[in-house]
Amino acid sequence: MPVFGRMSVYRFEDLRVWQAAKRQCDRVGELIKRPEFRGDQELSHQMNRAAISVMLNISEGFLRRLDNETAQFLRYSFASNGELKAGYYAADGRKYVTAAGAAINPVPPSRRAPGGSSPPRSIAHMRV
Repeated sequence: MPVFGRMSVYRFEDLRVWQAAKRQCDRVGELIKRPEFRGDQELSHQMNRAAISVMLNISEGFLRRLDNETAQFLRYSFASNGELKAGYYAADGRKYVTAAGAAINPVPPSRRAPGGSSPPRSIAHMRV
């Protein structure tokens, strides 16, 4: 069965998961504008790279159009999203984001990763 089932989406920009990744990347961009966070170069650069990686891997996987390659790029994206999530925990510990935004909400079952693995967790709602 194809990774995306019967695809009625023809542009990666129309994928809800890509749109969420874009919003997440934009939030990291807002966080980077803060001088105190930007001063933590290792964390800010790593979070920026991870956020960009999520977006890029979703789009590249979609454009590959081969199930096994699409699935591989979605796994890369899933891993980068986990890396970014860990970065938010580090940013929270260093007081760059508020503790009120630390709750993590699961992605609905209909949007789980291929193969029935655990869904990626959304971090887009964290307050920056």
